[in-house]
Amino acid sequence: NKVIFVMQKELELYEILYLVDPGFNETELEKKTEFYRDFLTSRGSQVMVQNRGKRGLSYKIKGCETASYIQMIYVGNQKLRTSLDVALGRDVSILRHLTTKIPELPEVLY
Repeated sequence: NKVIFVMQKELELYEILYLVDPGFNETELEKKTEFYRDFLTSRGSQVMVQNRGKRGLSYKIKGCETASYIQMIYVGNQKLRTSLDVALGRDVSILRHLTTKIPELPEVLY
């Protein structure tokens, strides 16, 4: 009788910054932000979203000189992170996105 141990990776904290097409008005931008927030919360995540505003880009991305910067911090695992990356990659209104894992704070800071 074999015993199989399944090790499940615990949840981690991620930050994602994505750049939205500057042609979006406030209502469209809010809908886009809500879509990705709902994408995460419907999969059990907790999300904090901040609209960082429209800013100039250092260089053109997909022909755009400006973009709306949206920052989200969420709790998830690698599977959720990958699902979000794929969804953002397929969205033509997202100019660029970057996800980073937020490292655990050293015990000294607790």
